[in-house]
Amino acid sequence: MPEQTNREVNPRKPFSGMRVLIAVAIGAGLGLAVAYFLKVLIDNSPAEIDLGRLRLFYLMVVTSGGLGGFAIETMRQLQEEATDPVYRHSNSHRGRRR
Repeated sequence: MPEQTNREVNPRKPFSGMRVLIAVAIGAGLGLAVAYFLKVLIDNSPAEIDLGRLRLFYLMVVTSGGLGGFAIETMRQLQEEATDPVYRHSNSHRGRRR
């Protein structure tokens, strides 16, 4: 029986958890900037919203930014490591505008 090789993961490029954590920090930072913008906007509006709910809303925005950074970097690394031809596109201009 021939030896089966693992064609799913490229051993030359290991998964980097540090890059994912950096992406989480960047995403959370962007979420924090959006949360601050929303805070200024809400503070200068006539609406009266409970402070506890506002804090939870800001936390949700910052967390969503961090989760977005996590998902994007994780999927990018996993796609980069994959050796399956399904993940390799022959058209390098795919998805770009002309």
